[in-house]
Amino acid sequence: MTKNALKTTAGFGWCALALALAWPAAAQDADAVAASPALPPQQIRIIDPAGDLVPPAPATEVEQYCLNIADKAQDARYSLQESRMKDLEVAISQQIDELEVKRADYETWLAERQRFLDSASQIVVDIYSQMKPDAAAPQLANLDRDSAASVLVRLKSRQASDILSEMSPTVAAEIAKRIVDKTSAGTAADIEQVAESRS
Repeated sequence: MTKNALKTTAGFGWCALALALAWPAAAQDADAVAASPALPPQQIRIIDPAGDLVPPAPATEVEQYCLNIADKAQDARYSLQESRMKDLEVAISQQIDELEVKRADYETWLAERQRFLDSASQIVVDIYSQMKPDAAAPQLANLDRDSAASVLVRLKSRQASDILSEMSPTVAAEIAKRIVDKTSAGTAADIEQVAESRS
């Protein structure tokens, strides 16, 4: 019994000794692994019993097809995205050109409108604003239509409507048409400017 116990204890002793010797080596290996730089994924190499390298198993037809078209598909996606970007660039350039044309037209219209509003001097406007509508109507009817419209635009709306009502319908319609043509395409800021000049 003692011999068996000694054998068992001796067996444990050898195991303990082997563990004690292996422990520092395992700790050093763990430190070396932690300190080593990250390596890219490695390919698995298979070695036959003779020690020769076994070539990798051939890919299935599906895998081969996918590998063959992967680059082509990526290139096709890139070229499609590039053509879409070029189309968008052309469309945006066209819209910018159209907006530039509209801006130039609007600036021309705005300058013409401002000339129209400024064509009647404040003195003339003050004179017509002090006159009675039945006296101002025939005098404005004898002016050219642009000048008459310019004066009426600068008067208060109540005074302008009273003067227009005293004119003949054809003359009043011609002057009103000039006013609409010269002032209708303005923005809200332009309308406020005209309203301020009337008050």
